[in-house]
Amino acid sequence: MSYAGPSRGAGSARTARSSRTASTGSRTAAGRGGSAAPSSNGLETDWGQIALFGAGLALGITLGAGAALLAAPRTGQETRAVLRGRVSRLRRTAGRKGHDAWDDLRDELAGVKHAIRRRKLKRAADRERRRELDLEAALE
Repeated sequence: MSYAGPSRGAGSARTARSSRTASTGSRTAAGRGGSAAPSSNGLETDWGQIALFGAGLALGITLGAGAALLAAPRTGQETRAVLRGRVSRLRRTAGRKGHDAWDDLRDELAGVKHAIRRRKLKRAADRERRRELDLEAALE
């Protein structure tokens, strides 16, 4: 158990203020359309704010990359040639890996198909054997 500091009475200003803001905070977060979820320490997580931060981070990374390309020591034509080379290399690599993955999936599905077919044939043979045994038992 962790120590949370000195306990305060139920009528203290701090306890009343924190409970009042917690109850109104959940209504305002839900009313804005954001989804706030209470965490283990009683505070709320405003997922709308987190999404906004993530979008800002992505925009900042994109703008930073663009600025880095503009401030590069190569000319625009050289930079475009280097980028084209990298993209074509990535496409070849992804194409090879993707092709291998599709081949693996095709082989796996074929194996499953054969296993199902063998299982069906075995069950049919077992049923036929049981019928023959039942007929023999009925004739005796």
